[in-house]
This record gives sequence, structure tokens and C-alpha cells, in this order.
Amino acid sequence: MEGSALRTLRIECVLKFLQEAIEIVKISVLLPKLFADPPNLRRVLEGTSYEEILKPVEDLLESHMTQSGSEPTFPIDHQTIRILDYFQKNYQIYKFFPQLMRNLSDRDRTLIASLALLLDIAKEHLYRSSKSEISKERMLHQMYHKNEDIRKRLHNVRRDLTKRRVMEKWRMAATAIYLLKIENDLAYKKWQNNVRIQNEITKCSRAMRTNHRNSLEKQKELEEQLQIAREAYAKLTQKHLLEEQDARNEKNKLLLQLQSLVKKYDANMGDVIRENLVLQDQYMVAKKELDKFMVVYRREEAVYNDIVVRREQEERRRQQQRLVVFMMNRAASKIQKYWRKWRKDQRKKNKRLKKAKKGKG
Repeated sequence: MEGSALRTLRIECVLKFLQEAIEIVKISVLLPKLFADPPNLRRVLEGTSYEEILKPVEDLLESHMTQSGSEPTFPIDHQTIRILDYFQKNYQIYKFFPQLMRNLSDRDRTLIASLALLLDIAKEHLYRSSKSEISKERMLHQMYHKNEDIRKRLHNVRRDLTKRRVMEKWRMAATAIYLLKIENDLAYKKWQNNVRIQNEITKCSRAMRTNHRNSLEKQKELEEQLQIAREAYAKLTQKHLLEEQDARNEKNKLLLQLQSLVKKYDANMGDVIRENLVLQDQYMVAKKELDKFMVVYRREEAVYNDIVVRREQEERRRQQQRLVVFMMNRAASKIQKYWRKWRKDQRKKNKRLKKAKKGKG
């Protein structure tokens, strides 16, 4: 148990040493960039626990740094070594400059990555134990058996593939035979089609010759009909020309008659217009006299209408008076008639009463 703890302690010390070495390498590759930009170094470290190194660095840069071409060089003396030792002891300073770490060259990045890989390999080898080795052996043994199973499966698959290839060859042979049969059938059908096509060509040629012969006969017949039609057209054209000449002569004759009628119409219309003007003058004179008469007539008509209205009103009043007198006379006669009748009835009644009294006495 103590041996295992001691081994673990030693491993941790070794790994810590390697880790510190990697950190020292990081600050070492960063130092040229820090020395190349002193203002940035002061701006970042000022106010931190590493501020004490600023003045020695500035003194070194001012007193000992020289330019050789474009690369700065430093003398190897006690001051330079002391400054480098300070940065290597306080390697955490590189964490204050993440931007510079990201801008490292490919060579520096490769160096740091290689050291990190070496650290991982060292961890793997240092922490390796017998138990882990046995586990790995078991794993390898299992992998061996799996590989054997895979080989057997591959053998079976290859055997199946061989069988399938043989079957495929038989199938291809059968397909080839079937295709050969189909080709023979197609060749026979092609021959039949060629024979049929040849027969159709012969029939078509015969039909074309017959149609050509019929066409020539029809063309000859149509030419004869065309000649007859041309002669008829010529006769009809001559006839139409004669009719057109007669129509033109008739038209000229009618035009002359129309011109004479127009002249006669113009002469008659002049007389009619003059007569119309005279009649219009007479009409205007008669209209003026009529207007004067209408003024007198309307005045007399108004007087007449007034007289007629008055007479109608007087006549209506007289008729109403006569009607009232008639109604009063009629009413009086009816009253007298009813009065006489009532008195007569009363006398008869009185007589009956007297007779009745006498009979009782």
C-alpha cells in the first residue's frame, strides 16, 4: 500500500514537472513579443504582483538591447539571466496576454502542441498498471474471437457469393438462350413484315398507276369543259358589253332629261318663291289686323262673360225663390189636406160615440 502511494506521489511530481516545463516554454516563446512591446507590457502588468519586473526590463531594453537588422539581441549577462529566471519562475504571466498567445506562429503552436501530446502520453504510461494491462489483454482476446467469427462469416458469405455467381451464370445463360430465341422470332417477324411491305408497295404502285391514268382522263375531260366554259364566258362577256353600252346610252339620255327637268324646276321654283314672298307679306298684314281685332274681341269677351255670369247668378236666385215658394205651397196644401182629413175623422168618431151613448141609455 505504501509502495503504491509512493509511486503515485512520484508520478504526480513528474507530471507536475512536465506541466511546469510546458508553461515555461509558453512564457519563453512569448518573451520576444513582450520585449518588443514594452508599453503594452507595462500597461498589462502595472498594478499586479508582477509589477517589480517592469523596471529591470525597461533598464535592460534601454541600456543593453541593440538592433542587428530587424531582430533584437540581448547580451548574456547576469541581469538578462535574472530577468529570464523571473519570467520562468512566474510563468503565469503569459495568461495576461491571451491575444498574443492566439497570435503565435505555427512553429510555436506546433511546439506547444507536441509538448502537450508528450504530457498526455506520459500520463497514459505512468498511470498504467497491471490491472489495466490485464483488462487490455482480455479486450484483445475478445477482439481476437470476434475477428475469428467475422472471418467465418466472411468465408460463408464468400461461399454464398460463389453459389450466387454460379446461379447468376446459369441465369445469364438461360437469358442468352431466351434472347436468341427472341432474336430469331424478331428476324422471322421482320421477314414477314418485309414481305407484307413489299406486297403493299406493289399494291400501292398499281393503285398509283391506276390513279395516274384516271387523273389524265379526268384532266382531259376538265380541259374540254374549260374550253367550253371559256367560249361561253366570251359570249356572255360580249353580251354584257352590249348590254352595258345600251345601259350607258339610256343613262346619258336620262341624264339629259334630268338636266332639263332641273332647269324647269329651277324656273318654276323662282316663280313659286316670289309668289310665296307676296303671300307672306299679305299674311303679315292680315295678322296685324287680326291682332288688333283680337285685342278688341278679348275686351268685349270679358264684358260679355261678366254679363253672362251675372245673368246666370240672377236666374239661379230666381229659380231658388220659385222652388221655395213651390215647396211652401205644397207643404201648406198637404197640411190643409191632412187637417181636413183629421177633422173629418174626428166628426165620424164623435158620431160613433154619440150613437154608442144613446144605445146604452
